[in-house]
Amino acid sequence: MPSVAQTIAATHVPRGALAIYWLAQAGYAFVTSSGRVLLIDVYLSHCVERLHGFRRLSAAPVSAEELVRDVAVDCVISTHSHADHLDIDTLPVLAQRTTTRFVGAPDCVQLYAQLGIAPERYSVLRRGETLTFGDVALTGVAADHGDLAPDALGVLLTVDGIRLWHVGDTAFRPELWADLLATGVDVILPPINGAFGNLNGEQAARLAALSRARVAIPGHFWMFAEHNGNPAEFLRACAVHAPDTKPVLLTPGEKYVFTRQEP
Repeated sequence: MPSVAQTIAATHVPRGALAIYWLAQAGYAFVTSSGRVLLIDVYLSHCVERLHGFRRLSAAPVSAEELVRDVAVDCVISTHSHADHLDIDTLPVLAQRTTTRFVGAPDCVQLYAQLGIAPERYSVLRRGETLTFGDVALTGVAADHGDLAPDALGVLLTVDGIRLWHVGDTAFRPELWADLLATGVDVILPPINGAFGNLNGEQAARLAALSRARVAIPGHFWMFAEHNGNPAEFLRACAVHAPDTKPVLLTPGEKYVFTRQEP
């Protein structure tokens, strides 16, 4: 059976489609119709336990070494510098593939330097700014992670007419997202852990409704005991607050393909 890395490498989607892999916690891999591979907030090591004492309860579905060996990763995105979003043990391994670029919130720059990632290989993404990588646009979206990470942001990924919002770590602040909510998104990836200032399942469902997302794929659960997160609560809340949104629960390493024609 092929590994998750080999499956990602072999993924092909048509125009107007986007492959989405959940890599546990807040981490995802995206494969575009042009074959670009982007990673966001991947946490594949045990560095959080070493740094903060939080033991991972969900095994990584893929290793950094497998990704470097099997996948031509174009871009690695970090929404902020917390270790479960910018994995200090994983990024140096991913940087071994010299064509891989890194994009991060302003607070990621110091860690990039400490990890030996050269300035020409990373870009800073700020709220309201857009960076383009071929046919992919990445726009920094406001987030409120409080004093824990004042530079934290979400990311709007736009490709093939698909708008996907990785919400990042944030409290429920609809007033911050008025412009984005006015235009809406196709896919939303919200946290549902409800701890450390993050959305809980009900708030994530309400945000899915406000953003008029057609599909909602939750993350930030079942990784650390201290982080909480209840996907069953999210499903119940979607039925009440976001009946027009399709909630999708993925197991770590599982793929979901979104198409623009999806009802």
